Amino acid sequence: MHSPTEWLETDGLGGFAGGTVDGVRTRRYHGLLVAAATPPTGRMLLVNGLDAEVMTPRGRFALTAQRYAPDAVHPADVVPVDAFTAEPWPTWRWRLPDGTTVVHELFIARVIARATSTVVLRWRQESTERGVMLGVRPYLSGRDYHALHHENPNFRWDCEERDGTHRWQPYPDVPPVHVRTNGARRDDAHWYRQVRYAEELARGFECDEDVAAPCVFEYDLDAADAVMMLSTHPTSRADAAESAVDTAARHRRDELARRRAFASPLHRAADQYIVRRGAGTSIIAGYPWFTDWGRDTFIAMRGLCLTTGRLDDARSMLVTWAGAISQGMIPNRFP
Repeated sequence: MHSPTEWLETDGLGGFAGGTVDGVRTRRYHGLLVAAATPPTGRMLLVNGLDAEVMTPRGRFALTAQRYAPDAVHPADVVPVDAFTAEPWPTWRWRLPDGTTVVHELFIARVIARATSTVVLRWRQESTERGVMLGVRPYLSGRDYHALHHENPNFRWDCEERDGTHRWQPYPDVPPVHVRTNGARRDDAHWYRQVRYAEELARGFECDEDVAAPCVFEYDLDAADAVMMLSTHPTSRADAAESAVDTAARHRRDELARRRAFASPLHRAADQYIVRRGAGTSIIAGYPWFTDWGRDTFIAMRGLCLTTGRLDDARSMLVTWAGAISQGMIPNRFP
């Protein structure tokens, strides 16, 4: 399955994760950790993506690939996705040439009360094959989500590790990246140059980017599922008291219960556009590039809030935007 169809996960704070089903990023906005520094605005793209490779006794198999300028996909022998579903969150399945089956899922676990969120990734094998290992190489940048990143001497490669959490802060003025995982980190720093984004090229924009890959995380899938959690916030005290696998499992249970509480997939999809703004709420005008706009909030409020029974959210939006009224007019964007 080679599909440019896009998937989206949002965090309720203006941040998101998004990409394509086949894993080849086609937009500058595609990323695994796109965080709103001033919710729901000030988005920073911190973790652009990853490459994943499975090693079995019968060989090495790439699950993901990137497109590089001028038009080269590497690795060329990437295993195509066998199946994909977006419900209840993006989930991929690969059937490797040697018969090994690997499943990968990704979701954003929300903790709105603390105004934090965590991107949770999990890989597991669903076969009796033994000796199955996984290597995951994350790609970092640390840029405004509208911009592009290029190799430079100011990028900081150093990693601070504490209690199973690996912390990078590529630049002083961007949020740090916290990675909690049950994998072993092997430092292997490289620049991956001229990653090409086909949709940006088609739109006539600058389309090539350099991303930094500081390491590879290695996992034994025989021993346990591989989990990786991405956040801009340090590990909470509750999370630190349990293993990374247990934390990911708890996030999964809580997030599954939250999503099952919606009346339908359409209600759940509507929830992706409702975000926190201070003590109130607002509506994102569209992903991946828009933030909350006054015009679009009031156009969409009826469908996203009134029709779905979210009257408290509708009231909160009215109060939020009322504070920005000037001479009887509502601004298109917050000043």
